[in-house]
Amino acid sequence: MALQGFDAQQFLDGDWQRRPRVLRGALQGFECPVDGDDLAGLACEDEVDSRLISQHGSDWQLQHGPLKESDFAELPASHWTLLVQSVDQWIPGVAELLNDFRFLPRWRIDDIMVSYAADGGSVGPHYDQYDVFLVQGSGRRRWQLGQHCDDSSELLGHPELRLLKHFDCQQEVILEAGDILYIPPGVAHWGTAVGDDCITLSVGFRAPSDAELLNSWSIERETVLSDGQRFSDQALNASAPSGWIPEDVLPQLRERLSAGLDDDRALSRWFGQMMTHVDQQQRFDNPALSFEEYALREQQVPACLRLGARLAFDAHYLFADGIAYPYPSDLRPAVAEFCEQEGGDDVMGLVVELRYQLYQTGTVYFDDDVED
Repeated sequence: MALQGFDAQQFLDGDWQRRPRVLRGALQGFECPVDGDDLAGLACEDEVDSRLISQHGSDWQLQHGPLKESDFAELPASHWTLLVQSVDQWIPGVAELLNDFRFLPRWRIDDIMVSYAADGGSVGPHYDQYDVFLVQGSGRRRWQLGQHCDDSSELLGHPELRLLKHFDCQQEVILEAGDILYIPPGVAHWGTAVGDDCITLSVGFRAPSDAELLNSWSIERETVLSDGQRFSDQALNASAPSGWIPEDVLPQLRERLSAGLDDDRALSRWFGQMMTHVDQQQRFDNPALSFEEYALREQQVPACLRLGARLAFDAHYLFADGIAYPYPSDLRPAVAEFCEQEGGDDVMGLVVELRYQLYQTGTVYFDDDVED
């Protein structure tokens, strides 16, 4: 389903990472692919990241999953919200929503978080450091949009929730099913359910901080550097003060710390792996098969792409769920086509050797191996 009345390039030129944008009726006739029971069931699973947030006056309480059925039975009639992360990895209808955002790089998408709120339910005034599209699935939600925030913005001091101490409402909108609200990084926002059965699907995007980039790059470099590559200082001056660090040390430090940055292939491989990385709990284990056994299985049933697989490619590598797979240039059209596929699609367009590698790491699977 294409977004109605939406010009993607106009949005990218004028709104993306600049200002909020309300897309009224962007998903006309939208039927929410998930309900409260689905979310409650997922929240009880060990491998699913979930949270339950409730408000009692000025007091905010947070409970992490996995939850129990008794947790839901004890909830009040209003002012609570259930949040479930990465629902696109579990429910095909939710994953299909990502098709509407293919005008943005696939490797920038993080996940779809879904919230279910009773009347008055909210997660409080806050800001995110990444772009997000808030898709109203069912019910109604009032959104208040506020000031631009940064690391200096004062917080309430809750031990786990990053709630703003001051919120300056500058715009207010009410979303109904099929409406979408885009919020760029740093814009304060506060959503509150208007009535029961309020479901919002949040399409979030990856925006690693400079600190995360540097940390990841240093870990990458650590894997290729030997213990024998060390700092050295052959040109010493015996008359220099013993505590003095000379300036001629700095060029060597700069060279050592920046080593590898001029290797475009290595840099691109690291970045592709980082931007498609999935947490260990999001990985899937397939039954162990030899290459011959795998090829035989494919004669009986085609291999399929996992829901929520994170895919990208460059001139040398296919990236899938944080792993880089080298491929020859003549396979680029097939690799590009593969990166357009959705969960459940068969992956027979790739060469069998690459399909087998993707099977071994859980990115592709055989449908009859999945338990209902």
